[in-house]
Amino acid sequence: AEMTDVANAVFDGTDAVMLSGETANGAFPDTAVAIMSAIVANAEKGINRDELYNFTRNWTPKPMSFRETITSSACQAALDMKAIMLTCFTNDLATARLLSKWRPPVPILLVTTDETVRRQCNAYYGLHPMLVDEVTNVPAMMPAVAEFARKHGIAALTPDDGTSDQVIVVSGVNMMMTGTKIDMTTYVFGEESADIYPSTGYHGEETLTFKSTKVGLDMVCEPVFAVRKTKIVCTMGPACWSEETIGKLMDAGMNIARFNFSHGDHKGHGEVLERFRKVAAEKKSDTAVLMDTKGPEIRTAMLRDHKN
Repeated sequence: AEMTDVANAVFDGTDAVMLSGETANGAFPDTAVAIMSAIVANAEKGINRDELYNFTRNWTPKPMSFRETITSSACQAALDMKAIMLTCFTNDLATARLLSKWRPPVPILLVTTDETVRRQCNAYYGLHPMLVDEVTNVPAMMPAVAEFARKHGIAALTPDDGTSDQVIVVSGVNMMMTGTKIDMTTYVFGEESADIYPSTGYHGEETLTFKSTKVGLDMVCEPVFAVRKTKIVCTMGPACWSEETIGKLMDAGMNIARFNFSHGDHKGHGEVLERFRKVAAEKKSDTAVLMDTKGPEIRTAMLRDHKN
């Protein structure tokens, strides 16, 4: 795809972008994934998050459910507080999807005890899974959450760096979030509290405008250091069937491996899947698998005299 096509897909709010022939049969599959990842990360920096949030809110039917009210408020808080990360403790994918729907400017760390939820969240914007054995107390889990975020590059949460990092947490009375109580809490990491209470007046000299993107020369010229939230789907094919290449795709940013059953046979796909699972286990990767099954089709050439 052209770079502008990928960027426009991100501006339009896609959950994921997919590589097909580039990874299945291309000469440089891992390079294609790395370039796609870079394009997506740069495009995400150009989104006007406030305008996007307001657009989503204006077109969401009212009254909203209490669950969506809390998730939308959490995303609004992430904007207003310049939080570094959202965290959600749940085994309910619907709640996680609501957080993703509002397209927060920061990654969403989904803490879950459900293996299925861990795999499925790879297909949704901004969701990063953290699989744990059990959750008994949210405050007691936060140090482990912070360590996981640092280790996987989701949020820096650097101590003694002169700033305080704020993490917004959404949780319920249980992991399925049943009932009518969902909490939204803010955790502050760092001893430096002065930056939590900045002046509320506007001191800038920029002209205020309304637009869906905020691409400027300063943003184009500066390097991007951000956690990519749009997911990348890679179609598996002869060019990436080896364990080495599968590992390179994971390192380059693949979130979902797509097995296209319109080509090949079950035995061949099964062998590739076993290699994929082996590499994923070795790398402790959360990369998911998508099975694209062959749907109904009509081959017109098989009709008598090629006529209908």
